[in-house]
Amino acid sequence: MKKKTLNYEEAIQRLEQITADMESGKMSIDELAERLKEAQNLIAFCKEKLTATDEEIQQMLKAVEK
Repeated sequence: MKKKTLNYEEAIQRLEQITADMESGKMSIDELAERLKEAQNLIAFCKEKLTATDEEIQQMLKAVEK
């Protein structure tokens, strides 16, 4: 089975869902720990995406300035 590639918007939506689930107060400590790990991975993914996009934009702007 092919693993689906996550995009930035989907990662943000998942983070919002995790936040809502956590705020509900209905998760067990094990579920909470699992969701926190997932959230950490999603945050790292989003940060990498934003950094890469920023670098691409900076390169494009430099090319236009020349």
